[in-house]
Amino acid sequence: MPANAKYLSSGGQRFLKTTAGILGGFIVTILFHNAIGTLLESKGGLIITTGYTSFILWAALMVVAFMVKNGWKIWGIYLLIIVLLGAVIFLNK
Repeated sequence: MPANAKYLSSGGQRFLKTTAGILGGFIVTILFHNAIGTLLESKGGLIITTGYTSFILWAALMVVAFMVKNGWKIWGIYLLIIVLLGAVIFLNK
């Protein structure tokens, strides 16, 4: 039984959601852990836990990207988070 067409996204929206989930989520994940690293004094524990938490955060950001109706909106949110985390990293160096 095919899916109801009113619940499906257009091709462009699917592309935006996919790229936001994969690329945008990955960049947000990496910058989040780098920002945490600039705030902490001891970085030994961060290196170990980053391996686990980065995958969990990236998967969660991918799910969020597909839950949003509009692909442009999720890209805007992820770009805003990227700029904020980049500012935190820049100001703490």
